Amino acid sequence: MTRKEWVVSVLLRLYPAAWRSEYGAELTDLLLARPLGPRVVGDVLWNGCGQRARTAEPSTILGLLAMLVILSGFVLKGATYGRTWTALMQPSPRTFPPVAVMASGLFVSLLVLCGCWTHLRHGGRARRAGVAAMRMGFIAGIPIMLAGVLMMAGLVELTFVGPRLPAPSAWAILIAPLVRLPEFWLWGALGGKLGKQIRCWQQRAAATQP
Repeated sequence: MTRKEWVVSVLLRLYPAAWRSEYGAELTDLLLARPLGPRVVGDVLWNGCGQRARTAEPSTILGLLAMLVILSGFVLKGATYGRTWTALMQPSPRTFPPVAVMASGLFVSLLVLCGCWTHLRHGGRARRAGVAAMRMGFIAGIPIMLAGVLMMAGLVELTFVGPRLPAPSAWAILIAPLVRLPEFWLWGALGGKLGKQIRCWQQRAAATQP
């Protein structure tokens, strides 16, 4: 494989598999037949990212969105207080682990939306919507789990904002998003039920039209 062929094959990997199977050979021939200048490479990159965005699963889109919100909370609050802290993580002495993460009403609404969106796109049982919500929650919890790993390595100091609140355990921070995955499944399944009901309403409305 020549260097140009290798670059073209890497660029094609940016596109979804279904798109590559239908248009990949045509695009490959087109790119190999012309010089790969910065403008051509930029156009291919932009179109590939656009195709990925259009075919991305709801769990990936909403998970990345929630992850960015959580990550920005770490960065902004860390700069404000001199330590890492996020409003999406609070002490919870009556639960295991004793840290409540991603428990806001907004995050729960995103889980329900993920389940509903997944059902409207793919159909199937509520189980599939629940799994999609679990995947969304796992993606969103990556910054929190990463913070736990960095705490173990002694690279990050994390504390809660409030009087006489002890510093959280690194292990508690690490496993907190994972422990909540079954709860995420329930919210996603509920969203799947909502999506099923919406689909039924749409079918009834279409049946009543002349």
